[in-house]
Amino acid sequence: MALLLTTRRRIAQWISLAVLNTNLFSSAVGMRYCLPVMNCEACAVAWLGCPIGMIGRSIAFRETPWLVLLLVLGIGAIAGRLMCGWVCPMGLLQDLLHKLPSRKWHLPRWSAGIKYGVLAVTVVGVAWYVGYGTAFFYCTFCPTAGVQVVLPIMIADNDWLLTGARAAKMAFVVAVIVFGVLAHRSFCKVMCPVGALVAIGNRLTPFKLKLDRQACVSCGKCDRSCPMNVPVMRHREGEQPINRHPECVACLKCREVCPTHAIDVTVGCTSRRQGVC
Repeated sequence: MALLLTTRRRIAQWISLAVLNTNLFSSAVGMRYCLPVMNCEACAVAWLGCPIGMIGRSIAFRETPWLVLLLVLGIGAIAGRLMCGWVCPMGLLQDLLHKLPSRKWHLPRWSAGIKYGVLAVTVVGVAWYVGYGTAFFYCTFCPTAGVQVVLPIMIADNDWLLTGARAAKMAFVVAVIVFGVLAHRSFCKVMCPVGALVAIGNRLTPFKLKLDRQACVSCGKCDRSCPMNVPVMRHREGEQPINRHPECVACLKCREVCPTHAIDVTVGCTSRRQGVC
């Protein structure tokens, strides 16, 4: 069962990566819509626009990005941060990087708050006061653009000269790779502005991950296995679902490792295991 769950999520991630990047007619297709994932719209085969880039452009022109916010926050309200755990290409990259053998670190939980500052300062603040496309706007140093756009161009053209924005992007790519190996989903926790944007969705989604305190044996495996450092066992004393925590990406790793199957998936008021909330 554990292997099946892991396999399902990995398959979903690979399929999502392919679906998001199979637009062979990108020059003829307008990229007006987006999903709450980190996937660069400047990628030659990307289907969708990046939420961050679209928000930045709107704010720079003193417009409210209603369509983007409705799409991203609407999907977040339905699925929470499940998109981070099952769809986002950067999430897949982070999961694969952490599998590389090395000594592993655990980032302090407070570091998760940094991404809210990244969103507020490098996206909203810079776009409003300085402008979109400036050296301080997030897209200038976005590691996703570095992986999906800059690096493929450098390889294809055999051009390894690092100057300006290219150097900034590649420096962050290297940092993401190094920290991704050492600390699980470090980019998602600390730097991803999309994750900060959709975190509120965990409060609204009908999808619930609940811990049965009677079945729980306090082994702590759920806490140790969580890639986002969510304090899973803390939820056994109350009625609040685990995925109400803003950092939960619904990867279900805690459910996978639980020896007593104390963690249950519910949708609305329907429980797969008990038949009730």
